[in-house]
Amino acid sequence: MTASYTVEQIRALVDAGIALTSQLSIEVILQKLVEIARSQVNSRHAALSVLGPDGRIERFFTSGIGDAERARIGLIPEGRGLLGVLLREGESLRLADLSEDPRSVGFPLHHPPMKSLLGVPVLSRGRIIGNLYLTDKQGSPEFEDTDEEMVRMLATQAAAAIETSRLQEQLESLARLEERERIAMDLHDGVIQSVYAVALHLEDCVEGVIELPADVKATLGKAMDDLHEVIKDIRSYIFDLRPQVSEVDDLPEAIRQLAESTRVNTLMDVQLEIAEPLDGLLDPGQALAVFHIAQEALNNVSKHSRASLARVRLTAGSGQLTLEVQDNGVGFEAGPGGAEDKHGLRNMRDRARTLGASLFLDSQPGHGTVVRLEVPVNETNGDRND
Repeated sequence: MTASYTVEQIRALVDAGIALTSQLSIEVILQKLVEIARSQVNSRHAALSVLGPDGRIERFFTSGIGDAERARIGLIPEGRGLLGVLLREGESLRLADLSEDPRSVGFPLHHPPMKSLLGVPVLSRGRIIGNLYLTDKQGSPEFEDTDEEMVRMLATQAAAAIETSRLQEQLESLARLEERERIAMDLHDGVIQSVYAVALHLEDCVEGVIELPADVKATLGKAMDDLHEVIKDIRSYIFDLRPQVSEVDDLPEAIRQLAESTRVNTLMDVQLEIAEPLDGLLDPGQALAVFHIAQEALNNVSKHSRASLARVRLTAGSGQLTLEVQDNGVGFEAGPGGAEDKHGLRNMRDRARTLGASLFLDSQPGHGTVVRLEVPVNETNGDRND
């Protein structure tokens, strides 16, 4: 017989489906599914077990038990007793009084007493990957058919969430492996071969240092130039491999860390000036855009400028926040053409446009580069009434 659901129950299933397609973490999604299950079948407690590759419970989510109570209970279940039945047999289990079932082995110390039980397996392609169970039906001595059907659907959604998360982890692991292999190949074909060539030149120097000093001097000069190119290539790898920042809660601190990272990875002197406080001038999205512009500007300095010094200034006043990145490098001919694309200026201009900000560039060959971002702000937003 087909079950009849209330509007509230249908809405709960829709909410569970939305959670699956959201950007929430797997832990948040599974916790939400447990809470939906408990509320929709009107039970006092609910729990979801997730099995790891070794068949043991690796994750355990509960609803209806407080943190302090769960801490007193101790370790997560090992899958014995009725819980083990669900994990071994893969069949639903519905009992009016679980203490009367001979397969029940009791509860650990401090565990709350439980009577009625509804448990369903979490299945994926015929494999048991966990279980979802509820205890103590409220307002009724035992769980009903409609309760079981609801929990089965939620268990199916839990299985989808778990398998999607594991597939994502596998894809990310594969991507990291492929990236490592690509980097190893690039290093072997580029950087390592360059270093090997320098070593051969230096060996020639050892043999000719007395008889052909002029030739040795030229060879050493070439070796130093080649090593500078290798250093430049390695710097580019380091900057290309930095993790992408997806949120900025504290812009001044994020800029400080960016400057320090640039200083360490490039051995370039990076001077920093931040006029605080800047609290409340930007929302998180604006702060992230400003950070990415600073990141792109310093990336350009490290890759293209051959600078020994960079200055980063972050200030606020007269209704605007100003970011300025200046270097003492080789500079370039600013204006339309290849330089805009080569130095990522188009990306910075696009980000500035989304902020309603202005981006200015001043660069000449031999005279370094200055990138200046001006973001309009309402300085009254920074006032606080704690």
